[in-house]
Amino acid sequence: MSIHFLKNKSLLYAEDEEVAQTLYAGYFKQYFNTVYVADNGQQALELYKEKQPDIIVLDIEMPILSGLAVCKAIRENDKKTKIILLTARDDKEALLEAIELGLTSYLEKPVKKEQLDQVLEKLSKKLYQANQILLWQDLEQVFYWDCQQKELFCDSQIILLTKKQKLLFELLITSHHEKVNYHQIYDYVWPEDINNQQFSERAIITLIKNLRTKLPPDVIKNAYGLGYYLKK
Repeated sequence: MSIHFLKNKSLLYAEDEEVAQTLYAGYFKQYFNTVYVADNGQQALELYKEKQPDIIVLDIEMPILSGLAVCKAIRENDKKTKIILLTARDDKEALLEAIELGLTSYLEKPVKKEQLDQVLEKLSKKLYQANQILLWQDLEQVFYWDCQQKELFCDSQIILLTKKQKLLFELLITSHHEKVNYHQIYDYVWPEDINNQQFSERAIITLIKNLRTKLPPDVIKNAYGLGYYLKK
């Protein structure tokens, strides 16, 4: 799985050394659209609470709070966020503690680009498997649905869908290629109409038609008289 799947994820990077911060922050911005940078452990923890990033990269030795201290604070209530520790020394005790905290990786500085590439590639695969549903793939394009953001992507670019198009597409995906009929679609996409007083097959057909214009050909299949489903 290509590393470009990280583009729509956010990363928090904490490093107190200015030169290293500039170097690594520039590297991370090649792969992530959103990168938050902290100068110390306390600021990193505050940014984590405010921004809830998908991935965190921490220098182990920082002012106010160390990288390990930040990890411990995060892991008290959050076991899922991916955390990478960077250290300038080979500290076996710190390594063991980091492993116990369930960290994604522990790298000794200076970290080579190839090492970071490998770590991010593995991370990309894990995040993809956890949050993305691969829909269609050919030699040129990859279409996938991000379950966390509830967005449809072609490669790393969001396919802009209206609110009702997203609801319809989400219903089709969660139906696992089974057919959904008009009433199921209406109940899911128009939940505000509790008693189905405004039910309209024409509105659903129009919604399907408009959604199809944003997808590869023949993705949404029509089972005459039974409803719609996504092709396998």
